Amino acid sequence: MNSAGAKTWEQYQKERKRNLRGGRNSNITGATSSRKKSLIVLLAALIAIVLIGALSFLWYFREVPLEVSGATIYVKSGGNFQTALDRAKSGDTILLQAGATFSGPFYLPNKTGSEFITIRSSVPDSQLPPGDTRIDPKKYASVFPKLISPVAEPVITAKESAHHYRFIAVEFGGTKDGVGNIVKLGTTEEKSIAELPHHIEFDRIYMHGTSPLGQRRGIAANGRFIKVINSYISDIKRKGDESQTIAAWATDGPIEIINNYLEAAAENVLFGGGGSTLRLVPTDCLVKDNFINKPIKWREEGWQVKNLFEIKFGKRIRVTNNLMTGNWGMAQDGTAILFSTREDIGKETIIDEIYFENNIVRGSGNGISVFGAEGSGGHRLYIRNNIFDDINGQKWGSSGFFMKSTAWDGLVIENNTIIQTGNIANAYDDPSRSFVFRNNIVFENEYGFKGDNVGSGNPTIAKFFTSADVNYNAIIGGDGSLYRGTNFFPTSIDELRFVNYSGMDFRLKPESKYRGRGFGGKNIGADLDPKSVGGR
Repeated sequence: MNSAGAKTWEQYQKERKRNLRGGRNSNITGATSSRKKSLIVLLAALIAIVLIGALSFLWYFREVPLEVSGATIYVKSGGNFQTALDRAKSGDTILLQAGATFSGPFYLPNKTGSEFITIRSSVPDSQLPPGDTRIDPKKYASVFPKLISPVAEPVITAKESAHHYRFIAVEFGGTKDGVGNIVKLGTTEEKSIAELPHHIEFDRIYMHGTSPLGQRRGIAANGRFIKVINSYISDIKRKGDESQTIAAWATDGPIEIINNYLEAAAENVLFGGGGSTLRLVPTDCLVKDNFINKPIKWREEGWQVKNLFEIKFGKRIRVTNNLMTGNWGMAQDGTAILFSTREDIGKETIIDEIYFENNIVRGSGNGISVFGAEGSGGHRLYIRNNIFDDINGQKWGSSGFFMKSTAWDGLVIENNTIIQTGNIANAYDDPSRSFVFRNNIVFENEYGFKGDNVGSGNPTIAKFFTSADVNYNAIIGGDGSLYRGTNFFPTSIDELRFVNYSGMDFRLKPESKYRGRGFGGKNIGADLDPKSVGGR
């Protein structure tokens, strides 16, 4: 190869090497660029996924804004009921979406003004029972908005001096593990009457326990001008603890409990039984047209059962036209009705001017207990025109007596029909003064009137019922020699001639010889249509 050819060859090789190096660099640069683009796309996709997830989370758990139209606040599912309560003014209506659940706890603020703030289901009135009709939770389940508390705090608590709130067609579930009250009105620590919540009403509501452990209490009604009407309260029960549908002890009333179904284990309704700073006594209270019941199945489930109705302190309380059923010996001796002064608030403890009239008490171990030995005692108790049926000690795990008594001033028992298996009265300790027992139908059974360490009949009446008027009674199976005055002693219940004994209609037939034979020309026994008792 000549010198010129060799030079050309060398130049060709150098150019070829430069071209090869350039190609490799170009391939490397291209690959790097491609990887960067892929990483950017992947990162963008990840960011988009995160953003979409976050937005979806926020959308799902969003707080639905309140809808406000004039004096109406509409709270849809997911809305904030507490915000609505805080925002509402006197006279406003808060509509809670029917079928929606709102999780508390919630608090009723103190507002200015004297018109009710109404909290109610969003359905129109046409989808609710009439205003004087008891709610049926099975029939109206779809109309209820539901308020619950997932913690051991009440679903509803009234703040100091809160007033003028009305709940209509709202469901209240229980608290966590059934602790405490579902609704708490008052703290018991108020230092003046003005601090008590007042004018709070519950109309056609459904309230019930939801925990397998039961529920301590439905409503602690420690306020003034409180109403519970046309409602259904159930599954209020505890083991090893007391339970009540409604209890009031730190208030001077008035309280109205009308036309409800009330189901609780210990005491279905209780007045008194606790202390308060003001030492108030529930006064001017009305318990009317209610069905007060303990389900028989509870007997096998071990809930702590005591009484159907009890007053530990109270004044001017009227209990009328109620059907009370199901009570047995368990945590106490199985007595259905208790009037029993207890020194929870010291000398202020008193029971005075109580009217227990036109009621049916059915299915209990014993009838009533009257104890006035503590505090300022028991005074002026009137038990008139009631039916006490199936008061059966063997069946309901007790003694079957109609009455146990001590230390009462002014006890009047007249025109009652009493179907019991035990004594008429068991008396002990101090006597009851100004005692009237007349126009009643009752069984003598083993001892009739029997006091501690004294003979039955007249000896017991003389010692334990001073200034007694025991007259014009039909004492079935009784011995006339044991009773002074005018009484009747039919040998069997058939002699009374009831309208329908097996059907529990204990009114006397027109042909009964005991019609018009009572004091003042009245019939003997209760004149009570069983179909009219217990509301609707």
